[in-house]
Amino acid sequence: METPEIGLVVCNSGASNTGLLTGLAALEVVRKLGSDKIGICSLPALANKIPRQVMLVKKIKRLIVVDGCRNECSRKILDTLGIKYDKYLNLEHDLGIEKLGPFTTMNYSKEDVEKVSSAIMKRIQET
Repeated sequence: METPEIGLVVCNSGASNTGLLTGLAALEVVRKLGSDKIGICSLPALANKIPRQVMLVKKIKRLIVVDGCRNECSRKILDTLGIKYDKYLNLEHDLGIEKLGPFTTMNYSKEDVEKVSSAIMKRIQET
């Protein structure tokens, strides 16, 4: 498979409502745009500095980073690796979606998923 033009680096943590929302919304965006155009990058592989994954992400033309909360894990991992990104979205800061804390995985609505996927789409259009 070829490297997509757009990469999504998302928290995708299932430990909280906002972490899960980043992953669900990213899947919706991939479904809408197609996996030949956009792909979800492996945050755990990047955090562990897996060379193949780091090189792959550096080849992607446009990167969108999505974090669920104030901890900004995705952004910090990319910053540590020196990987530049084009747009950033934080669910708490930018969309006002409150992180409810650990073990709140299922505390989200369809409307929340749509709100986040729309915000990701907007950032893609801005790049």
